Amino acid sequence: MKTLHERPDYVLRFDKPKNTEIKHIKGRWYLYERTTVYNPETGKSTKKSGKMIGTITEDGLVEKKVEARALREVEMVEAGATQYLHRENGDIRRLLGEHFPDCWRELFCLAVIRMVQDRALKRAETHYETSILSAMWPGLRLDGPSLTALLRRLGKDRLSIRTFMRSMTGGGDRFLMVDGHRILSASATLESAERGYDSKRRYKRQVNLLYLFGIGEEGRGPRFYKKFAGSITDDGTVEELLREAGVEGDDCTLVGDKGFYSNENFTLVEERGLGYIIPLDRGSKVLEGNVPSSHVGYATAFTFRQRSIYVKRIEGDGWVVHLFLDPHLLAEESADMVARLENKNANLDKRRQTEHKRRTKGKGRLTEKELAALEEVPVIEEISSRREMGTIAIRTNRLDLNSSQVYAIYKERQSIEQLFKTYDCTYEFDASYMQKDFAMEGWLFLNHLTMVMAVRVLDMIRDLGLTDVYSLDDFTQHLRKIKASKVDGKWYPTKVTKKVQALCENLGISLGSVNQIIEQERASAP
Repeated sequence: MKTLHERPDYVLRFDKPKNTEIKHIKGRWYLYERTTVYNPETGKSTKKSGKMIGTITEDGLVEKKVEARALREVEMVEAGATQYLHRENGDIRRLLGEHFPDCWRELFCLAVIRMVQDRALKRAETHYETSILSAMWPGLRLDGPSLTALLRRLGKDRLSIRTFMRSMTGGGDRFLMVDGHRILSASATLESAERGYDSKRRYKRQVNLLYLFGIGEEGRGPRFYKKFAGSITDDGTVEELLREAGVEGDDCTLVGDKGFYSNENFTLVEERGLGYIIPLDRGSKVLEGNVPSSHVGYATAFTFRQRSIYVKRIEGDGWVVHLFLDPHLLAEESADMVARLENKNANLDKRRQTEHKRRTKGKGRLTEKELAALEEVPVIEEISSRREMGTIAIRTNRLDLNSSQVYAIYKERQSIEQLFKTYDCTYEFDASYMQKDFAMEGWLFLNHLTMVMAVRVLDMIRDLGLTDVYSLDDFTQHLRKIKASKVDGKWYPTKVTKKVQALCENLGISLGSVNQIIEQERASAP
């Protein structure tokens, strides 16, 4: 009787090529060719073993041929960007290990690969094999079927995803920016993809992704997300988001956008003991009769980023509305409105002249009332009636903050706007081809991990005052040119261009020892 041998982890993780088989012979594991031969007498196909290809070890496959073995002694993989992200995101690895002990390496690798190399999961395996990640954690299964199973399993475990995100928040955020984002779906089988309007007024099947972006003493970054059906509006999702994220307490202030303005949301936030800073619509009843006709009607002014901002306070019951006038914004909106009115008047004049020509020929098409409606719109009169142009009205229950502080905090919303810009434009996560909601949830979590790493890089560039010099793409494209070569079992950095050297020097990046990191990860493996 044939004895069955229990396969060790490195054999179980080994990605067996097609038409091959694994054999156990005298305590070692080998990879053999395998073919299928048809027997015409029995009418059945039988398996036939072929030549031995190589030995399966903890470091992968050691091929039989001397030439192949010699070639494998000198390897070259991407090491720069991956090594930097490995060094700077130790907390992510630790928390992934706590909440996803059976797949944390795969999740971390996928997040790095999608940030550094390629967002397409179908090419993840190739990028893994050509990255120093494959030396840190050899034998990971990142082929198509394995990733499909991983996404579904991950998406089903929303509890672990939630506790992971809560752990990263840690309750240390003083301000939480909240905003919604729409992801288009090409799938007809994704239940949460429903028709709804996005910011571009596209009435298509989409998923509504709501995000919390935290700013605190320990840094900033995307903290928590939750997906909703595309037909659900942002203002109806805040309660569920805050409850699942576990956000409460008067030491945290929620900073929203106009889409979250509603009496229900104000009540909800106050019930959870939170502060809030939320802008009002320009047509809000609170503003009726309270908007001055010019800047001289405002109570005071302050300077923000070399721009004069005028402000007026409107007191309420336990809250206050700060009405801000930005002359620069007023000039922009006025110029836009004048251009639109000029274009409208030009079209009205053209239609009016066309009608007069037709009437001289007895072919008029408009009634006297319709012709009178084509009179020119008085530009100055129209602009004068729009007192709210150039203004931003913000309601808050943080009575301890003055107007300039409220304005500065609200302007920090550009952090979450930058997040979504990076989400869409840099990594193209604005559309999904996931077919099922569990897979979609897993895909969103991988996106989240990548975005946490990306924001940290952006902050590093910003803190060094180099935002005008380097972009996120500059970082990844330059650092991934730093390769490592394996010679006689050791890894050595290859030469790089002066541009890459300059980037490392300007950003204060010291890559350290590749071998040391590999040894540490191998030593920590179970």
